[in-house]
Amino acid sequence: MSFVSEPTASVDQALAYATRLLDSEPAMAEQQVREVLLVAPNHPLALLLLAASHSARGDTRQALQVLEPLCRAQPAWAIARMDLGLALGRAGRGQEALSALREAVRLKPDLPRAWLALGDHLNATGDATGADEAFAWHIRYSNRDPALLAAASALAENRIAEAEARLREHLKSAPTDVSAIRMLAEVAARLARDDDAIRLLSRCLELAPSFHAARQNYAMVLNRAENSAEALQQVEILLALEPANPGYRNLKAVILCRLGEYSPAIEIYSCLLSEYPGQAKIWVSYGHALKTAGQQAQSIAAYRQAIELDPQLGEAWWSLANLKTFRFDFQDVTRMRAQLADAELDSSHRQHFEFALAKALEDQAEYPESFQHYSEGNRLRRATLMYSAEENSARLARSRAIFTADFFRQREGFGAPATDPIFIVGLPRAGSTLVEQILSSHSAVEGTMELPEIIALTRALRQLSEAPNSTSYHDVLAAQGADELRQLGERYLQRTRVQRKLSAPFFIDKMPNNFA
Repeated sequence: MSFVSEPTASVDQALAYATRLLDSEPAMAEQQVREVLLVAPNHPLALLLLAASHSARGDTRQALQVLEPLCRAQPAWAIARMDLGLALGRAGRGQEALSALREAVRLKPDLPRAWLALGDHLNATGDATGADEAFAWHIRYSNRDPALLAAASALAENRIAEAEARLREHLKSAPTDVSAIRMLAEVAARLARDDDAIRLLSRCLELAPSFHAARQNYAMVLNRAENSAEALQQVEILLALEPANPGYRNLKAVILCRLGEYSPAIEIYSCLLSEYPGQAKIWVSYGHALKTAGQQAQSIAAYRQAIELDPQLGEAWWSLANLKTFRFDFQDVTRMRAQLADAELDSSHRQHFEFALAKALEDQAEYPESFQHYSEGNRLRRATLMYSAEENSARLARSRAIFTADFFRQREGFGAPATDPIFIVGLPRAGSTLVEQILSSHSAVEGTMELPEIIALTRALRQLSEAPNSTSYHDVLAAQGADELRQLGERYLQRTRVQRKLSAPFFIDKMPNNFA
């Protein structure tokens, strides 16, 4: 017997009953809702529940047939707009999903599910900053604990010091609160303390393995910290649960590029562009992958498409210039000059335009003006870098003082005995690439990408320092014994194995920063 057929049952009671059925018996929920619609045709909540019943059974097409006219009839209803955005995302209509979700949170900001989905879509489009903001608002509106709510508000509004203080205080009394641990990891990530973020997120997943948002954060930070193979494992776990998630797919493509697996990354970007054809940043990422895979004509076309979609996207212009053999035409130069004449152009884009225009003018032998643009680009770039020549000199002097000839004589025979790696060490533009090309032409030698593992090893050693916030790993390394040094060498070999695609006995590591 259906609930609504009882003479005393109201429409509201019937809809409440249908809502309770949605999770466990969506087919029965649909039946209940359809009986309500016989009594009250076009009832908005009944239609929303009807769409939800279709979605619960995986019928996105039917859900959209209900939701699209419902949103046209109820343009200010945030919940309906959110459900429309979620359904559009499942249907692969990413561009439209973005618009719907943005409108949903504009109408009603306290929709954590909408913010989470919006963050995934923004990640897919390459808008990492926008995604971070969306995830921060998701955290804020997901929490009902007053203490966490205050910390989440501080995090969402980028008051990092306040957020960190509140979270640490909260975790003193609730050390297993996974929401607070994840938020503290976000604080660490924003402060570029990646090792702390990794440790916190690992603990978070140990306590709550099904905390998918934390796992996504974990994968992102692992990849940023050069642990790309581990990051890929985490993304594969997420994709097994939600294969169509655009944020997960984009992150997988980013990681695959880091691992040198360009063909599958290109395939992912191609699929994403069918869903988000108007997103310039995806076209740039696609162009990067194509370029590195040796498909230069296709990469140029991708960068050109990004420019047509967003002429102010300086990265796309610089990517063309950075192909080295590409030549800008007169119209390109005119367009770049026009962008630089715009006083409102963002500084991050402006520096890319300065470098791109400098390269165009250099190719035209307009050297004085070219140097002016290179100089201005470097000035803008320098303002964004945390670098001290004095600190760098002191660090290198410390290295020379510790790692003497006697130091190495005393440790002869220590370390892993494998002879696989060939290290090419030198400053940028000193000819290291040419040396690599000569060596890798030999059948016994494999040329790889610039490998980050030496830098990752120094970061791990730095964490063992007894000095708080130490930036020096030298004393820790000097204290390592034979077994510990052998383990470091074996770790290096194990972690670089993923970059080796051939069976050659030797491989090259020419990461420029290895010189330090």
